[in-house]
Amino acid sequence: MKKLLLTAMAALFFLMAGCNNDEKSLKDIEGSAEEVNSPEDKEVEAEEAKSAPEFSPAPTEAKDILSSGAGEKMEEIQKTAQGKLTKEDFAAMEDFPVEDMTVEDMFNGIVEWYAMDYSSVHDPLINFEPDYGEYGIDKKETKQLNISVLIDASGSMKAYVGGEQMMALAKDAVKRFGAGLPEESIVSLRVYGHEGTGTTADKEMSCASNELLYNPDFYEENSFNEALSKFDAAGWTPLAAAIKAGGEDLRVNASSKTQNMIFVVSDGVETCGGNPVEEAKKLADSDLQAEVNVLGFNLDSEGQKQLKKVAEEGKGKYANVKSKIDFQKTFQSMLAEANAVVRELNQKAVHGININNHTIRLNDQVLKLHSNFFDFAAEENSNLRMAVNVLRSDDRIDNETQFALSDLIDERRATMREYGESIKKEKLELIKVTRQEIFDALNES
Repeated sequence: MKKLLLTAMAALFFLMAGCNNDEKSLKDIEGSAEEVNSPEDKEVEAEEAKSAPEFSPAPTEAKDILSSGAGEKMEEIQKTAQGKLTKEDFAAMEDFPVEDMTVEDMFNGIVEWYAMDYSSVHDPLINFEPDYGEYGIDKKETKQLNISVLIDASGSMKAYVGGEQMMALAKDAVKRFGAGLPEESIVSLRVYGHEGTGTTADKEMSCASNELLYNPDFYEENSFNEALSKFDAAGWTPLAAAIKAGGEDLRVNASSKTQNMIFVVSDGVETCGGNPVEEAKKLADSDLQAEVNVLGFNLDSEGQKQLKKVAEEGKGKYANVKSKIDFQKTFQSMLAEANAVVRELNQKAVHGININNHTIRLNDQVLKLHSNFFDFAAEENSNLRMAVNVLRSDDRIDNETQFALSDLIDERRATMREYGESIKKEKLELIKVTRQEIFDALNES
């Protein structure tokens, strides 16, 4: 019995010792966990998470791809690149952060860096219209556009938006606008506030600066662009005087067959004591019946209020733009509306054989424009793949990731090809319909 009691006590002793050891081991483990997740480590992790890049989701719809323009790195490359790009043009991929990134994140980043601007091949295709010229019995002679462009060159236009100077953006937009004018359009270019400085001492001189740099005439690209290069942002904003002078520029060629329009590009309100709202109203109510359209650039609420009123009293359109893409789209939209209101006159037809021959030429034009768009999509695809290849050749991604990225890049190309194909079919159908309308009119005559 005594032996049995000693055995039980020994067992109890070992059991309690084991519990103490287990408790000690648990505390050791907890202590280790606290050390692993110390405040210092948490700060490091937070800093790493903070520094991780956040790329915007890559657009998947054709319209969004078209509006997003060139990628950050591609814009830099295109400034110096000659011909087809090589691996050396994608050296920036050495700094591309792939750690802890999903395939989708990598794809978003590559597109954000190396997407291409489709405007050079998209604009000619989407803007194509079948012009049968002298061959059409219903040839549409548009009322001639007579346009005065007024550019604000006050000192505030020196400011930067999105990394680019506002004056540079304005000049680029006006340059594209001029190039997009319908044939036989008359245009003039006037700049105001481009002399002196924004100081009180120079105010009188600056407010008097109002200069016609491109005389009212048919658009000629080289001369127009040269005029745009002759000034920079400088002083005050004599907007009212500029609108009044722009009206006089329109009068040089105004007639019953002209559509008279003013386009003002400005980033601020009148600062020289004039009344631009009153001057715009005078022009709209005059025998010119001129429209005063205003593109307000990155305006505050006060500026928007005044320039909206200028456009309203000038019976024109107003838009507040904040980027290069906004500028281009808005100018294009306003110009399209101007073309929509011009009068149309019928002219005599010529023989049907000429009409058919011209139809073939128009179809060829569309096919060529579509081919350019198709090839451009292939070029972008090749460039994006090259960026991926740099990652693979440096062993920063594996084969599986490379293939997955390539699939996403191919899907982007397929989206653009499908879009281009739809526009091609639309334009070919438009040619077909227009041709039939001409023949119908010919048979009725």
